[in-house]
Amino acid sequence: MRTTDERTGSAASTPDDGPGWSPTRAAVGLGVLWGLAAMGTSATSVVLGPLSQDLGLSTAGSAWVLTSFALALAASTAVWGRVADSVGTRTPFLVGGVMLAVGAGLSSLAPSFELLVLGRLLQGLGAGAIPVLSTTTLSARYVGAERSVALGRSNSVVLVLTSLGPLLGGTIGVLVGWRGSVLLPVLALALLPVAYKLAPSRGTGARVDALGAGLVASAAAAVLVTVQTIGQPGPLTVVAAVLAVPLLVLVVLRVRRHPHGFAPLAVVREDVVVRAGVAAVLAVPLLVLVVLRVRRHPHGFVPLAVVREDVVVRAGVAAAAMPVVYFAGLVAVPLVLAGQGWDPMQNGLLLLPGALLGAAVSFNGARVVLRLGRRGTAVLGLALSTLGALVAATVGFSPWLAGLGFVGLSTGYALAQPSLVGSVAAAVPGEVRGAALGLFTLVFFTGSGLGSAVVGGLGDLLTLPGALALAALAPAVAVVVLLTARPSAAWGGRTGDA
Repeated sequence: MRTTDERTGSAASTPDDGPGWSPTRAAVGLGVLWGLAAMGTSATSVVLGPLSQDLGLSTAGSAWVLTSFALALAASTAVWGRVADSVGTRTPFLVGGVMLAVGAGLSSLAPSFELLVLGRLLQGLGAGAIPVLSTTTLSARYVGAERSVALGRSNSVVLVLTSLGPLLGGTIGVLVGWRGSVLLPVLALALLPVAYKLAPSRGTGARVDALGAGLVASAAAAVLVTVQTIGQPGPLTVVAAVLAVPLLVLVVLRVRRHPHGFAPLAVVREDVVVRAGVAAVLAVPLLVLVVLRVRRHPHGFVPLAVVREDVVVRAGVAAAAMPVVYFAGLVAVPLVLAGQGWDPMQNGLLLLPGALLGAAVSFNGARVVLRLGRRGTAVLGLALSTLGALVAATVGFSPWLAGLGFVGLSTGYALAQPSLVGSVAAAVPGEVRGAALGLFTLVFFTGSGLGSAVVGGLGDLLTLPGALALAALAPAVAVVVLLTARPSAAWGGRTGDA
């Protein structure tokens, strides 16, 4: 089975040895796998209260339980996508699935915060393979309207399972404790045979740019550490500090000689400022190195043709902004309610209606795309996310309004995410589609990590609802970015390709 590349009209890198499944059947199979992997966040978020009490964690420490998972997931997604271009998606699917299961098992057995974070990192590294390889497989197998159907329905399945995640995680948390909730993603192992059947077994055979992969992954990790350490230092801050030691020595010498100069001694003695500054300093040169690497190796790990494509860049900005607010809500609302005496099961029930409605919207999202185009659908989703976050930020005053706000967050996510994926898939040729979708998924999960990191880093300073309200700025900015985009067939339209 082969399909025609939507952008160039040439044969796409679609497997010819896979089953002839319909878009809906393939979407359901891969969506279930993706949804189970996503329970690493949704099922865990509602047990942060008892988990924190058991391990004696602060608000920032609680956020690290989610951020460490999102950190590893974001850092690994682009790597998985590029590897898939080279060797096909079949082997990476299996390796990632096993890493996910082992990490979930280690996390559930962890006797300390440090081992819990280690397990979550391993789980995130494996989970990073699932979304990018799922979207790559569906984008390779189907084009046009069939691709929109496949991506939309896959996303709806993910949202169904994500919506069940808080309820399942909360129920298991009440019955057997938070360790059982953390273990839930191990069920993804049962769906690996489906991925094996659908996934392309062959790639281009091109060599993977290992240095470029390392730079991209390190830059994504440094950005997340930067935000997370604003409030209180986290365990990964040590890594950033060690790498930045030479620069810190120069700063210390300068401050001692000029205690009232550009960097006042009273400021740099503040532990939080020092640690956040180290991570920020590390992030900037890493991003610069990524840019230089792309310019010197235009066909390397990050293809120049991908990052020069206006649709990819703008969709990437929106993809990073949207999960910031969604995951900020997923962390902030349960933590506030846990402080008011709500148990994990009650938290899960409050979030369930919004997530189920989001899943229903996503299942029929292809119809919205046909009417509004991909860009119009994404703009609508981002606007709903902004409004939903502002309403959810009232959680300190009314839990029920927070539940209503989560309806907006889930519905916005359901509309925007598949539309943005479809735009990126349509904007690039088949031979670099895995790389493009890998980078897209990287920025998406970097955004999700930023969302939980904003809550963990600023929750003590602004209050949890205040941090959530601040996160609402991200999708609002993304709306402007999309509305000012140049016309492109990849955005779709009322009469264009969808």
